[in-house]
Amino acid sequence: MSYDIVIRGGEVIDPSQGMRQVCDVAVSNGRIAAVQESIDWSDAIAIIDARGQLVTPGLIDLHVHVYPHSPFGLEPDSLCAAGGVTTMLDAGTAGSYNFDAFRRETIDRASTQIFGLVNLSCIGLVAASMGELRDRRYADPDGVVATIERNRDVAVGVKIRAGTHIIGAGEQGWANLNDAIRAARESNTWLMVHIGESPMSISELAEALSPGDCITHCFKAGSTRITDDAGKVFEGIHAAAERGVIFDVGHGYGSLNWEVVQNSLDCGFEPTTISTDLHTKNIHGPVYDMPTTMSKFLMLGVPLERVIEMSTTTPAKILKQENELGTLRVGSVADIAVLERLTGEFLFTDSYRQQKTGSELLVASTTIRRGEIVPGGGGRRMRHLPE
Repeated sequence: MSYDIVIRGGEVIDPSQGMRQVCDVAVSNGRIAAVQESIDWSDAIAIIDARGQLVTPGLIDLHVHVYPHSPFGLEPDSLCAAGGVTTMLDAGTAGSYNFDAFRRETIDRASTQIFGLVNLSCIGLVAASMGELRDRRYADPDGVVATIERNRDVAVGVKIRAGTHIIGAGEQGWANLNDAIRAARESNTWLMVHIGESPMSISELAEALSPGDCITHCFKAGSTRITDDAGKVFEGIHAAAERGVIFDVGHGYGSLNWEVVQNSLDCGFEPTTISTDLHTKNIHGPVYDMPTTMSKFLMLGVPLERVIEMSTTTPAKILKQENELGTLRVGSVADIAVLERLTGEFLFTDSYRQQKTGSELLVASTTIRRGEIVPGGGGRRMRHLPE
């Protein structure tokens, strides 16, 4: 049988099927055509030799910023090739006043699959440094609901950055949070909350959220962190996770602290999803891309299968796309990441300029989106060797 692409001899890891074995993967007409020990590749149009590499479902980054008319927006398709990310969620860069333009100019034109959260602030992050909800007049819950209804296929939820310097203190802060919660409920979607120096405690915030809502930047240091002064995860955080609140990494420029992560893992608390919060201020470090962020969790002792699950299968379920994305099941969309697994000594930096040395670095060597090989690859700019 003739195939468009055959990926030969890679270690296939697909948590959606409980699969980890060396085998071949074939692609035809934009779909996974076969996954088996040996596939006849003699008539394949393209052949990828993946021996010694990992073959996974296309990575899903649940926190990026790709709306170009903001200080943070990156070009999505280059991120796809460089990071093995075939699906991404823009985390509220646009609000009700500019989401439709974001869709026309970026979402509908990109080869990468892009979903979006609608910011409670009507202007999104266009003037983020000024605090997009310090003035309550910018809060537009009704506009968020209407925007999601117009764009139901791509607008999947609501976003609020819940720092005091962004939403205000005391009653004003709570009023903005409650508006965001209302918008999520009335749109029958979910809410992602950015934490950090928030006007409410982390336990109060977690208690206000419902199953399916999300706390991003969950390993941030500072006053709104998930661990107490003794390094223990608050009971309210464990309870929220048990009832279905999502805890997303959202690495970012200031939102991943080694000590908070390690203390949390030592307490048996893992993130629900691994994501980058990639934007213009961290693309050249400390984040770089999704595989580098995944490598940091490998260094901290999270098993490889779990790291891949948090980066593929689980975010696909959150996006309600698990039948098509985040899987290598035969018949599903042929979104595939081939990851090179470098070994040695590599320096990794958190968001607070603290470094650790790890022994593995994942690099995207090939990305396939909807059955098409995406030009470009990960390169080596994220590789830092100790002296």
